Amino acid sequence: MVLLLAGVIAAAGCTATGDGADPAGSRPSGGVTGSGPDRTRPVLAFVQPEERAVMLADAAGRTWRAAPTGAVPPSEVVWSPDGRRLAWLDEEDESGTGELHVYDVAKGTLRSEACPCHGIGFLGEDLATLAVDGASLALFPPGYPAERARRVPLGKNKGTYARLATGGSDDVVVFGVLPEGPGVFRGQGTVSAVDRRGTVRELLPPGKPSTFTDALRAPDGKALAWGTSDSGGACWTRSTLLTHSGGTAGEPVRHLPDDAAFRRALIGDRQRSLTSFAWAGDGLTVTYGPFGSCQVLSPERFVSYYVRGGVRTFLGSGMIGIALGADGRVARLTGNAPTTGLPRSPSGVAHHTGTLTLTSEGRELPLGKGVSVFVFTPAESAAARPPAAAPQPPGAAVTTVDDHGGKLPEAVVRLARQIEEAAVRGDTERLVALCGTCRPGVHEWIRGEGGAAAVLRAVRTHPGRNGAEGLMYPALSSCVDQPGQDITCTPQQLGDVALLGLRPDEGNVDYDGVVYGTWNGGPAMVPLLVRIDAKGEALWTGLAAG
Repeated sequence: MVLLLAGVIAAAGCTATGDGADPAGSRPSGGVTGSGPDRTRPVLAFVQPEERAVMLADAAGRTWRAAPTGAVPPSEVVWSPDGRRLAWLDEEDESGTGELHVYDVAKGTLRSEACPCHGIGFLGEDLATLAVDGASLALFPPGYPAERARRVPLGKNKGTYARLATGGSDDVVVFGVLPEGPGVFRGQGTVSAVDRRGTVRELLPPGKPSTFTDALRAPDGKALAWGTSDSGGACWTRSTLLTHSGGTAGEPVRHLPDDAAFRRALIGDRQRSLTSFAWAGDGLTVTYGPFGSCQVLSPERFVSYYVRGGVRTFLGSGMIGIALGADGRVARLTGNAPTTGLPRSPSGVAHHTGTLTLTSEGRELPLGKGVSVFVFTPAESAAARPPAAAPQPPGAAVTTVDDHGGKLPEAVVRLARQIEEAAVRGDTERLVALCGTCRPGVHEWIRGEGGAAAVLRAVRTHPGRNGAEGLMYPALSSCVDQPGQDITCTPQQLGDVALLGLRPDEGNVDYDGVVYGTWNGGPAMVPLLVRIDAKGEALWTGLAAG
């Protein structure tokens, strides 16, 4: 940018009003009832896009509206290190000419002004932005506008596609996109630290670019975490959490789970989204989930962890995001409905909204619905302690619902459990007795090598309707992990894919998503047939094949 950024901003018309903030003493907009919120000591900020509101919450879960948002909700809200200011940027168009907003917590006032910039973060106590041409920083001191803002030219221009990704105690982090070419794939770029003198220091080794979505600095302003977005096409993107010391150039550390909960989510090598991450003391919380509108959404596919020192602690499934605060406070965002058009957010979630709750002093308090972005103050995040591990999802067992979530008749469930118990013991004679109407050849198969194990695998899957023959375990033949298709997987079918260890059908070219079939992976699948007779009793009548 040719003009000095500070001069441009100083000349812009700016406001310092309480516009949009609730008057003092007004009733809180959500959370607990009783006395009004402690507006001088918020612990958490969050955004409600449909309400066009930036909200604050105190430690007791009482909420109030800090300010309205523009037509495009902010993709991030950033606290100053002392928690006295909250900033966000509306980038209304591709040029980056939008509005910079700074909310003063103590005064309850909002200052807004034009800002031709890309990204924001706090450099110490100064609010920093990157000029749209990638050539300079603008630094706004705490006393701005009484204290003048200043422009800091960068020692190396980072280009028009660069953005300030996050702040820090001594420097900010800037991501600069590189042109595609030998050794550089689409979306890859440099990750650089820029201090208040404009000195640019590369954080990655030469020839080791990274993709980059969102970034957060540790509460001490040093260590760095960011998400990648390695793309092989519109719906073939894998995101991974990386961390870096923030010091000398070196390769970042990958944090990708490999436990049972993650494997069951089927968000591995081809498609996965990093829906949330947040610093918690010297560790991080992170949530992985399915990729946007390209995969089937279900709560069990969103899996959350606490990462510290290379150790990953499972925190549960079904959350879009989770963050830890002081004194055991926990913020959780739940809900599995996609919201299209929302930008990615480093401190909240990407492409999803949900219900935000705050657990404080042993009580879970509702803060708001339709929440996209949420972030604890730096003091809260710094004081977070390592959480206890949640139990892994329960092991395989007979289900009480069919492959579309419908409740099964009690007689069918009762028979399935009898079959399961006998198969677990390897009691083939009991299995033969339970399959009393089966053909002799079926009895021979049951008594044969691997018969009981095959029965056990089948009876723990979800059955489905099989015409006049009743129910078939499993109902799954093939399905595609892609919404809106004629054979789109149900959540129950995806559970069976994980249970049976099925592999993607590499040869299928009829669908854009991953196709799974019972012929791909594990031992051959022989479905069991069950029907209900005229007396309402469930009968195991044989096999669907062989």
